[in-house]
Amino acid sequence: MRLIAFLSAMLVANMAFADGDAEIKYRQAVMKAVGGHMASMGAILRGRTHLGDLDVHANAMAELAQIVPTVFPEGSGDGKTEALPAIWEKADDFKKHVDEYVKAANDMADAANSGEMGRIGPAIQALGQSCKGCHDNFREEHDH
Repeated sequence: MRLIAFLSAMLVANMAFADGDAEIKYRQAVMKAVGGHMASMGAILRGRTHLGDLDVHANAMAELAQIVPTVFPEGSGDGKTEALPAIWEKADDFKKHVDEYVKAANDMADAANSGEMGRIGPAIQALGQSCKGCHDNFREEHDH
């Protein structure tokens, strides 16, 4: 009987770990997609090539921005992650930064959809600053 209880406890513990690991992997995939769209928009604007694709990336970024607030649930900071504990320790400040990112992503999509270069430049700068605000305060530094 003790063996069954022990094995059951181990199974539950492994499932909890697996769920936490899955949460981290999903978050990393979402953030990698965000980074990919940001890099694509930067490449488009620097090279003045594929300008017709800018709105596709900006709209995808705005859609992904709706997911970002959900990928940092309590308890998902343990494991192999660059997410700093400050995300959960300073949850109100983190939420403020995420809200700024969501607004900046939506503003970038609006600017890209307008096709007005005078709006696009400031919008992508604001979006980059909103990304930097979170990375500076809530992401572990790393070499890339």
